[in-house]
Amino acid sequence: MQHFWPLATTVFLFSIVQSLFGVGLLVFGTPTLLLLGYPFEETIAALLPSSLVISLMQTLHGKDRLGALRRSLVLYATPFIVAGLALVLSKVLVVDIKFLVGVLLVFTAITRFNENVQRALAGILKNHTKLYLMFTGFVHGLSNMGGGLLTMLATTLYNDKETTRANIAYGYLVFALSQILVLSVLHPKAFGLHCLILAAIAFLAYRTVGNLIYVKSSQRVYQQLITMFIFAYGIVLIGQKIFN
Repeated sequence: MQHFWPLATTVFLFSIVQSLFGVGLLVFGTPTLLLLGYPFEETIAALLPSSLVISLMQTLHGKDRLGALRRSLVLYATPFIVAGLALVLSKVLVVDIKFLVGVLLVFTAITRFNENVQRALAGILKNHTKLYLMFTGFVHGLSNMGGGLLTMLATTLYNDKETTRANIAYGYLVFALSQILVLSVLHPKAFGLHCLILAAIAFLAYRTVGNLIYVKSSQRVYQQLITMFIFAYGIVLIGQKIFN
């Protein structure tokens, strides 16, 4: 494994983000480590256990707030996560979908400022949730970028921060378990002791900083922060596509 401290710093910082929103480690950590020169297999092996730890804690904390997405995520997203990641790891398919995901996220962030548009978007997603979850799963399997799309769905369907974070965290937990299973089969040597150390760092970030900020934030501030998160992530993806 290459230098450990860039991994540790990346995991600590984006664990704080994930502590707030339910996503963050994969959506920001993946492009960060890839830009630092880490191979895709090593990148996701380093991030997945850490993401799993935080998602598990958040899911257990908000288990009473899980909605209909709990069953749908497993049935419709998981098979496409497995298929997408298997295609990438086996070098069968390489697809760059950053720009498309970025545009969708920026559009979603903008619509959150208009209640009428947001209600219309919520209606569309509710009527096509299964198809959207299939698309999200495949995107996540191909690129690790499905967290933004999952956030887009949860923030459209739910209003209060507890329910929003719980459902996003549960989805991310399902995502991580699916990916770890595939990676363990196709690239078992990618995992090592450093993955456990990074997971401990993620746990520390969650307990000492991230969850404290989450508890202190009001409902209004939280919704503003998550809108900024969606917008910023979309801009990052669009910028990567334009300038790379």
